Amino acid sequence: MIHAIGSSIASFRTLAFGPGLNVLLADQNLASSETDSRNSLGKSSVVEIIHFLLGSTPARGSVFKAKALVTASFWGEFTFAGSRLRVERRVGDPDKVFVTFADEPTVPLRSEGDLIEPYVDLRDWTDWLGHVCFGIPTSTTGTPFADGGPSFRSLFGYFARRRGDDGFSKPHRFASVIPDAEGHLSLAYLFGLDWTIAREFERRKQVSKDLQAESRLAKARNPQLATLAAVTAELVVAERRSAAVRDELSHFKLEEHYADLDREASATKREADRLSRRAVEIRNLVEQIETSVSTEPVSSLGDVERLYAEVGIQLPDSARRGFEEVQAFHQAVISNRRHHLAQELERNRNLLADIETERKRNLTRRTEIMNHLSGRGAFSDLAAIQRRLAEAESRVATLEGLKDTLQRLESDKSEQKVERISLKRRLDLDMQARFSAVRTATLAVDEALIALYGTERPKWLRIESTETGPRFTVSVAGDRSGGISNMEIFAMDYALFKVTSERMGGPGFLVHDSHLFDGVDARQAAAAIEIAGKFADAEGLQYLVTMNSDKFGSLPFSTDYDARSKVLPVVLEDTDEGGLFGFRFE
Repeated sequence: MIHAIGSSIASFRTLAFGPGLNVLLADQNLASSETDSRNSLGKSSVVEIIHFLLGSTPARGSVFKAKALVTASFWGEFTFAGSRLRVERRVGDPDKVFVTFADEPTVPLRSEGDLIEPYVDLRDWTDWLGHVCFGIPTSTTGTPFADGGPSFRSLFGYFARRRGDDGFSKPHRFASVIPDAEGHLSLAYLFGLDWTIAREFERRKQVSKDLQAESRLAKARNPQLATLAAVTAELVVAERRSAAVRDELSHFKLEEHYADLDREASATKREADRLSRRAVEIRNLVEQIETSVSTEPVSSLGDVERLYAEVGIQLPDSARRGFEEVQAFHQAVISNRRHHLAQELERNRNLLADIETERKRNLTRRTEIMNHLSGRGAFSDLAAIQRRLAEAESRVATLEGLKDTLQRLESDKSEQKVERISLKRRLDLDMQARFSAVRTATLAVDEALIALYGTERPKWLRIESTETGPRFTVSVAGDRSGGISNMEIFAMDYALFKVTSERMGGPGFLVHDSHLFDGVDARQAAAAIEIAGKFADAEGLQYLVTMNSDKFGSLPFSTDYDARSKVLPVVLEDTDEGGLFGFRFE
């Protein structure tokens, strides 16, 4: 329960609250023009201050981000679980919470700081609130909460929705940033179902997302090997290639003098080729000498006499004697030439034989070297084979890793499917076992919806067991105009207020900002305030409503409920000094 809210700001309009219905109105000053607005007077700021005092962290756009409030502090007086206390937080130092109890609390709250300025750590403060309001253990060791679960801040938003959080869009969540699954988990806890099943659904969902992300990454890295079959086929080929290179390496013999022998083999090959060309030259020369020897011409005296006789002249004796001398000289020259050619021929034949012998020796040596090097290699050859083997084995390892990943992903997907089926079965059984909790929640929502729309229009709260976890849906059939969506939210909040107060105590109050009633027909707005106010009156709880005075004044409340007597004495006005803070600021 909230008793009072105030601030260190001297002009702040301190608010005092009582049990039952409390209505804070914003009024239009007589001097205001039609264009003056009451949207900045502080109606929504009341909700912000309640959240701030109860552990919220101001977000961007929050009133607590205003420069005008940086030195301010805010305080509130509350009663939680029978313990009355005063809590204060400073805008400029929000991590410290100053809590003073009227009496020693049943559940102790650990303090820090010194005796002059004792304060509570923000986390300890919200943990304490979670325990006294919603039964969350202060020590989670050995409890289901040890692995994560609802907290005070994840539950309290249903009891004080804020427009800045987009809190008036969906019944099952009080802020747009909250995932649907988290909202359904919180509702399962508040309504008394096994919330750990919802948590497990969410974990399975996250695991599935991680598996899908990993699968997409694996396929992106190897688009040609996106399936297990493709990877398996490629691995078979890669293993065969690796084995072939490994076999080549196992038969490789290292020749330390490989380079020298390789150079010698090349040299002997070049020398043999040179000798072959030289042998051709000598062979041609021998053939020429042999031809010269066999075709050398020899002239005779008979040839000269026949020449003279043919022309009718007798060869004189003097000429005959001269020719005989010439002939003898010529024969001597020929004889000498033949002897020289014979010697030259013999020398070249011997040279040709020596060249051929040397050529054969070089070819024989090269053959010996090549036979010796067969199956052997240099260090560079060994390194090249080892490099090819490393590349082949790396390819095999990569493919094996990819295959293992794809196999694991396929296996994990199958396991996830089995686990989802198992969780769905657990949820079905839990809803059967806790039918009384389902019934209580359903009737609480139905109570609110009947008060709003009577018995003719189809409307319901459905608590479903789905393949993705529990789902809570409030729905009113018919035309969606007239603020029906907002009244679906009201019905959910009312049911939570009622069920939680009866089950675990809860915060002891429900706060509805005027934005919840935007676009709502006056009859439904009056019915909502009346049913929640009556419940709060009867149970000693609180229902706080902020609203513009003209809107509130037009509401057709029933004659048996005097809602107008519940209006707070502080009325906010659209003047510079008439708002909640007593001054205007950006």
